[in-house]
Amino acid sequence: MKKLQKTLLSAAVLVALAACGGRENLVPQVTAQMDLANTKVGLPSSFTVTVSDGNSDLISLHSMKEKGAAVTASGTTYTLSTGVLQLVSTSQKDSVTTFKFAYIPSSSAATSLQLTFTDGEATNSMNLQLAGAANDPLFSQQWHLQNTGQKAYALNGDYKQFLIDMYVNMGMSVEQATQLIGAYWARQEAKLVKGEDMNVMPAYAKGVTGQGTVAVVVDSGLEIAHEDLQANVLPNRSLNFVAGVVNPMDPTNPSAMGDHGTSVAGLIAAVGWNGKGGHGVAPDAKLIGMNYLEEQSDLAYMISHGIPGSGISESEPVAVFNRSYGITYPTALSYNEFEDVVQMQTIYLRDGKGAVNTKSSGNSFVDGGSDLENDLCKANGANDLKLTCYNANMENSQSSPYYFSIGAVNSDGKHTSYSNAGANLTAVAPSGEYGDDAPAMVTTDQSTCLRGYSSFGFAELYDNFFGSGYFAAAYPFNNPGHDDNLSCNYTSSFNGTSSAAPNAAGVVALILSANPNLTYRDVRHIIASTSTKVDANNAPVVLNVGEGSFVAHQGWVKNKAGFEFNNLYGFGRVNAGKAVEMAKNYTTKLGTEKMSPWVGLGVYATESAALSADVPDNSAAGVEFDLVVTDDMVLEGAQFQFQIANSEMTLENFGGVGTTAGTDLAIEVTSPSGTRSVLLSSKQALVVPAAGADFYDGYILKDSVMLSNAFYGESAKGTWKIKVLDVNGADIEASGGLLEVSGYKNNSRPSVVEGVAIRVYGH
Repeated sequence: MKKLQKTLLSAAVLVALAACGGRENLVPQVTAQMDLANTKVGLPSSFTVTVSDGNSDLISLHSMKEKGAAVTASGTTYTLSTGVLQLVSTSQKDSVTTFKFAYIPSSSAATSLQLTFTDGEATNSMNLQLAGAANDPLFSQQWHLQNTGQKAYALNGDYKQFLIDMYVNMGMSVEQATQLIGAYWARQEAKLVKGEDMNVMPAYAKGVTGQGTVAVVVDSGLEIAHEDLQANVLPNRSLNFVAGVVNPMDPTNPSAMGDHGTSVAGLIAAVGWNGKGGHGVAPDAKLIGMNYLEEQSDLAYMISHGIPGSGISESEPVAVFNRSYGITYPTALSYNEFEDVVQMQTIYLRDGKGAVNTKSSGNSFVDGGSDLENDLCKANGANDLKLTCYNANMENSQSSPYYFSIGAVNSDGKHTSYSNAGANLTAVAPSGEYGDDAPAMVTTDQSTCLRGYSSFGFAELYDNFFGSGYFAAAYPFNNPGHDDNLSCNYTSSFNGTSSAAPNAAGVVALILSANPNLTYRDVRHIIASTSTKVDANNAPVVLNVGEGSFVAHQGWVKNKAGFEFNNLYGFGRVNAGKAVEMAKNYTTKLGTEKMSPWVGLGVYATESAALSADVPDNSAAGVEFDLVVTDDMVLEGAQFQFQIANSEMTLENFGGVGTTAGTDLAIEVTSPSGTRSVLLSSKQALVVPAAGADFYDGYILKDSVMLSNAFYGESAKGTWKIKVLDVNGADIEASGGLLEVSGYKNNSRPSVVEGVAIRVYGH
């Protein structure tokens, strides 16, 4: 009796119905077997109905009604107002026919059904009461999981009026301001596009929610006692690297103005269906937090990659390390052998199958965020042309074979205003804009209204800067007192590639939950094979250079192995449903990973051979090099190393006139199969000499390594063609910034290629 009282699905057997036909004992007798005490929105639950017939006739489902209205089947699937009911199987043994059903609720509403069965002559029916399924109150606003065109608390009417009033106060008429903001509002609302999400619900419908996996949040902290994280945080496994802390296993950040890592953790694995907050992408994955960003020592870096002593064993199911951080500086960082060796350590985890590292691609598509390069990317045309100001490949860790670089898209499936582009991108994931006039992420925040992005402190900060009432108008959900966020434990304004990376990390957890036998390379293959091609009409960008032209951005390119790639989007937006389906039915055999030695010219030649090739100024011809790879393998990635000098690229430019040598530089690579990939598009923020342990005066690139995923699946063997170009011959009027320059003068001396090399890896 207690079990029946707890069930969310109850059945009433109606045995006194009139039957068709005149023979006795032909009325089918119907009973149900149910155990659906934990029905959850999006997750499948099953039950069986048995029908006995005195003459052992073949029994079939005659009809179905929901609240008295007929429900029409599409095959064996019945769409209800509250979800989907599927007839999974029918089996008969002697006089008993068993019907197995699966119910996937899409809402928390209850409903009632009438199922009618027949033996061909007689019929009998039963009533089923489907009680409401469990869900989380903020799930309906998490457009990255299920995009219904919701605003996620952005585009608030009070904010619209605030902007109108602001323009009126600046001297514009009410009519003009209303028209201006009204048109802008309409453009922003057009970005609310139903269906543009990570297709997570089909993964949940297969019962895959991240169970059996662990995600490590390498970040600024993690509030391990948060109401929507605590149940998923592994006890006594997190690490606080700050010296002298009372509890080194508690990385809770004491900041009063938001903890980046707590919001990241919620996107990966906020607890699902507990009636609090929203879901993580993998709501049943477990969490470990490491506050590496608070204490960036070499030891902390190694521990954050799971070395012995980190507390992570080689056998436990650590699926992914999320790294939502990076370096933004207007220079190209040199290859770091120490970092390369450390990054490799994660491939030995999960009994040698390896863990994935998801890495945010960076947020400087338009500029460096703190005006490091002044207004260079506006002045040189990069912003208007939609070319990335900062190339994701310029941060050395982004070119690692062991990191998956993740960019960001909006609620319309298109590129965000900030997400760094590069040939190194693996994929993109939703992140959105800033949560005021376009949706951002709804996720966990520091607890209470005394700290966090949703707090009195943030409200005061914004109101002091923008004017009284601004915060409540622009960020109503974050403003203390909002009905949906009374304790301020959540935020609706988290964004950046910092959000995209953990969303992708959650998908990785779903993939490895669906099939724990996969390697980290299998995960990359699945992402490359299943990601959604977004912004399909993304156009190339062609620059006029001297007497010719240079395609600085190619848009979508299909390589000779059939994989499509775009420097803005990698292989596309991660698709959890398709990825989980492929994982469950995975048959690809990648075999043992192979990595070639570096093959190069000049300073990278095996036998010393001087190279000093001038790059002609403002010339589409550039200078070309051929590199021959003899290793016969199927590509999973290709790395390229460069040393390119220009004596005008110097720190002496501080306070004076800069050089265009760095921002004019462009590099393209063509594979033996004929696929072209742009490593440097030009017009990028390369205004400071190359940097490693120190700055290298006179060098644009010094042992700089760039990765391209555009050749995935092609053959590595053959001649690779590399072209280096200078695509500008004019001065650039720009000022200020880190260098405090008064403009950039076109380089009077050609840049010189002193070395170029390639290393490929695959199977």
